[in-house]
This record gives sequence, structure tokens and C-alpha cells, in this order.
Amino acid sequence: MRGSVFLQGLISCLIVAFGQPSFAPWLSPLAAAFGYALFWRAIRIFPFSKQRFWRAGVWYSFISLVQLSWMSSIEFQGIYILFVWLFLSLCLGVQFGLLSILIPYNRPLTMARILAMASVWTLLEWSRFHILCGYSWNLSGMALSVAPALQFAALFGILGLSFWVVFVNLLAVRAFLRRGIFHYAIWIGAALIPYAFGQVHTLYHERQMAKKENAKDFSCLLVQTGLLPSEKMPLGGRIRSFISPYDQWKRILTFLQSEGDKGAQLIVLPEAVVPFENGRCVYEREKVEGIFQEVFGKDCRRDFPSMVAPFGVAGEGRVSNAFWTQTISNLFDSEIVVGLTHSEDNGNSYVSAFHLQPHREEQERYDKQVLMPLAEYLPSRWLLPLVRSYGVSGFFTRGKQERVFDGEIPLSVSICYEETFPHIIRQGRRKGAKLLVNVTNDGWYPYSRLPSQHFEHARLRSVENGAALIRACNTGVTAAIDSLGRTVAKLDECDDQGQILAGALFAKFNPYEYFTLYTLWGNWGIVSLSLFFIGIFAFLKKEFRW
Repeated sequence: MRGSVFLQGLISCLIVAFGQPSFAPWLSPLAAAFGYALFWRAIRIFPFSKQRFWRAGVWYSFISLVQLSWMSSIEFQGIYILFVWLFLSLCLGVQFGLLSILIPYNRPLTMARILAMASVWTLLEWSRFHILCGYSWNLSGMALSVAPALQFAALFGILGLSFWVVFVNLLAVRAFLRRGIFHYAIWIGAALIPYAFGQVHTLYHERQMAKKENAKDFSCLLVQTGLLPSEKMPLGGRIRSFISPYDQWKRILTFLQSEGDKGAQLIVLPEAVVPFENGRCVYEREKVEGIFQEVFGKDCRRDFPSMVAPFGVAGEGRVSNAFWTQTISNLFDSEIVVGLTHSEDNGNSYVSAFHLQPHREEQERYDKQVLMPLAEYLPSRWLLPLVRSYGVSGFFTRGKQERVFDGEIPLSVSICYEETFPHIIRQGRRKGAKLLVNVTNDGWYPYSRLPSQHFEHARLRSVENGAALIRACNTGVTAAIDSLGRTVAKLDECDDQGQILAGALFAKFNPYEYFTLYTLWGNWGIVSLSLFFIGIFAFLKKEFRW
């Protein structure tokens, strides 16, 4: 008996841990259908809730350690990130342990209990969004983020997928226990619903796209610098790796020049694309203009902006990052979205994304709302000595709201980790954005699964909101994704030899967008349903002592 329990636990653990698109996509449908069920069936033999709790906690903690294995990349984070990795995994294990207490011992698994358990897990995952900076990584619903099942997210988002994964797995437990054809049919039917819905949903919108024959394709250039943090900024003990900001910009200009004849309507540069704030005048104007002329020829002189703030200071001969980006916008006659920091006179600093239009001096700005603890904001003063030991001395102010930038297509921007929060991306869509843009810097965890996992979250955001999404990342994955979550163009983190890729990715796609139920009600749709199911179960349990 013990051997059988261990074997089921091990097999289920491997299926769930690796059953995600960034690990083994072919395992994802298995994880979504019965990965959890095998484990729950195994621990159901234990009569005491404590026995089920700690076994489930250990089981899920190991799964989290696997899925968050990118946190073991300590090259730029240091040893402390290993403790964060372990702590997060244990916390997630505790959540799953609490859920597994509800697995009944020697009693039938009723439909009311199944719905209530799926609801409890959904609320537990939802709660993660609102603790400290929020934690949105690797929700259970990621097992359904493979085609065509990910289209199911258009109804209730990623949390709806998580609800369905747990619901289907509990139906599997009931089918395994009762062994009736009727129960197997219900389980298999429920497991297939997301795939059937996804197929119909995709075919419908493909036909709608085809009807709009006159719709113009949208083109963009997405820059991937291919530089690690030590190459982008001077870090203690790694000064020799640092590349001059002049040379960093020259690389970017060279990438753009190689694709410049394709007529991109929008150019996107990643988060923290170069050192220094957007409007800080630290570059010698003569040297900057010389680099532009070397790459683009002398005719580019007419595209230099005026020496006014934020581009430069007249009489001082120095210009800012804003001078570089506005010149690029003027040269290519393209809009630009670029990730740079920004400081105000009151001392507040922001991680920002700027929107520029050609031959205009006004720049629009969006400020990052989800800041990373320790790196971008300080949760508590007692942590100050720790962050100072890593050379971090300044912190940023949190942005207050989403913004929509007007251009050829209204667009909203997210910065890095924000892309994994469905409710934040939805804010921009609700305000009228028809294109979603993300600028990211995943280079702090090089040669890990972080970029690929981050990319899978991006695909879900496009489906949830029925809008195309483009993303520019320093070290990948830079990509263009259509409104059905399909990859149009992609530049991975590394090539086949393990070398980090760099360049400008040209993408041309249909900007078709459509209404989704998730955009209408956001996370509150599935949260409200979950509360309803829990209320029904609590009432029935009281009336009938279930």
C-alpha cells in the first residue's frame, strides 16, 4: 500500500511539475486532466487531516521548486534568492495543503464539494495577487495555456483556467473511486470542453479576420539588446564587462538600421534599455550626432530634435536619452515605446515607459505599478543593510494607474513583471487600448526558464483581452502575438549554441481585436462564482452534515 501511494505521488508530481508549456507542452493536457487527481486519490486513504496536509504541502512545494527553478540563477541575485525560492515554494505548499484537507476520507466526493474545492483554490491563487507586490507566477491554469485550450481564458482569465483544472481533476478522483461509465463520461467531457471551445473560438475569429479584407496590417520593430545587467550598467566586481552607453546606443542603431527599410509603424525598446534617466543630460552632443551620422549618414542631421528639455540644454552641449529616442522616431517616422527611468523635482523616481511620436516634442509616460521588492522598493527598513550589500541604494515610487497612448493604434504599456497580472493588463484594454505592449528586462536571471515562462503569460494576456500583444525584452523572449495568442514572430533568449540573441525583430500582423467576457468582468467574474459555490457548499454542509 505505501509503495503504491508513493508511486502515484511521484508520477503525479512529475506530471504537474513539468506539465506546462515552457517545460513539456505534451504533458500539459495530462496535468490538466488527472495530474492532481492521482495524488489526491493516493492521499485519500489517510484518515487525519494533518496527514493529508503535510503530504500535500511537501508534494506541492517540490512542484513549485521545479517550476520556479529559474530562481536558482544566482549570478546577479546572490545567495539570498535561494532562500526566497525556498520560502515561496513552502508558502505555496501550505496553500495546497490547506486545500487538500478538504479531500474527504471514506466519504463520497459530491459535486457541491468539488465545486467548493475548485473555488477555494481559485480564491487562494487570487489572493496571491494582493500580497506585498503580488505573486502571479505559475498558476495551476497554466496547464491549459496550450492551443487550443488557452482560448478558454477569454471567458474568466487565467483564474478561470485554474478553477477548471482543479474541477476536472476532482471529477477524475470521483471517477477513479466510483468506476462508473457515467462518472468517467462526465470527467472526460469536462476535460475536453476547453479544447472544444478553443477550436470553435479560433475558427470563428479567423472567419471574422477574413471578412475584414481591407484592414491594414500593423508593422513594428522590436529591439532585443542581448546584454546582461553587468554589460548594461557598472556593477561592483564586474566593471570590465560594462559597455559604454555610447556603444550600447550604437548597437541599437545598427540593429534598427538593418531593418529600417521595412517601414515599421512602431519601434519598441525594452525596459531599462540603457543606463541613466530619460531626461538626464549626460552625453556629449557632438559625439552623439557623430554616431548617428556614422550609422545613418549625414542627412540624419535634420532629424535631431531642438535643444530643449528633455532632449538637451542649450549652451551646455549635452543631451539625454530622450534625444537619442526622439531622433530615432524622427528618422524612421515611427512611434516609439521605450523603457527608461524618470525622476521628478520632488525626489520621486519611477520605472517608466515613454511614448514618442515623430517630430513632436511632447512625450507621454507610464509609470510601473508593480515594483519588485528589494530591487525596486523596500518592503521594510530592516532589509536596508541587505540591499545595500548588493549595491542597491535608491528605490522607486509606484505608478498609480494604467495609461493609453494615442497613435496609429491606441496602446497600453506594461513593464516587465506587470504582464503576469491579468487585472493590470485589463485596465488598459478597458480604457480603449487596441494593442498591448510590454517592455521587459529578464536579464537578471540569465540562461533560465524565466523568459520562456514570462512569454507564456503574455500569450494568455492577449487571449484574455482579445488584443494583439508585442513585447521587447533585453534578453528575450521578444515577440509579436496576435489576439488569439498565436506567435507571429519571435526572438528567443539564446540560439542553439546557448549564446544570447540580439537584434531587431520585424513583425507584421493583423491588429484584429475583439470583445471578451474577461475584459467585461475581469477576475471578479470567477471570484464571484467561487464565493457562490463556497456559500452553497457551506449551506448544504450545515443542512445535511456533509
